[in-house]
Amino acid sequence: MRKIILLLIILTNVSQAGFLDDFKMERRFGAGFGVGGPLSALGLEVEFNIKPEVSITGGLGTGMDYSTLAVKGRYFLLGDQVSPYFLFGVARWWSQGTTQNDIGPAVLKNIFLEGLDPRMGFSIWTIYPGVGVQFIHDSGFSIYLEAHYLFKVIDFANGTYAGMGVSWFF
Repeated sequence: MRKIILLLIILTNVSQAGFLDDFKMERRFGAGFGVGGPLSALGLEVEFNIKPEVSITGGLGTGMDYSTLAVKGRYFLLGDQVSPYFLFGVARWWSQGTTQNDIGPAVLKNIFLEGLDPRMGFSIWTIYPGVGVQFIHDSGFSIYLEAHYLFKVIDFANGTYAGMGVSWFF
C-alpha cells in the first residue's frame, strides 16, 4: 500500500497545481462516457467540480442485458495536468429479466449473482472505494483510469473491477 501511495505522489507534481486549481473552478461541469467500472460495459457520465480537489460524478449505463446507475465522489491530489485520486461510490446493476444465462462481467456473474438465475431479473446494490488517475488537457478534454473494489450491499460479497472514461469540461 505504501508503494501505491508513493507512486501516486511521485506522479503528482503538487508544486504546479495552479493550472488545475483555476481550470476546475472555471470549467465546473464535464460530460462524457465511461467503459467498465460501476457503469459496466458503457455509460454516460456528468461531473461537477465542487472544489479543485473534490468532484461528484453520476452516470447511467448498460451491461447489454441489464442497466446500471452510479454516483461517486473523488478527491484529487492535484498535479499540473495529471492528478491521481481516491474515490468512493454507490452503484446499482439491475434487470427485469434477460434471455442470457451467461451474463458478464465476471464479478457480476461469479460473485454477485452466484446461485441466482439472471433470466429471472436481479437488483444488485454495491458500494465501492477505488483509486484512479485523471489527465486534463488545456482544451477541456479529460481521460481517466480507475480500479475499484466493489462490495455487494447486505452480504458484502466483493470483487475487483476497473474502468476508464473520457469527458469534456465546459
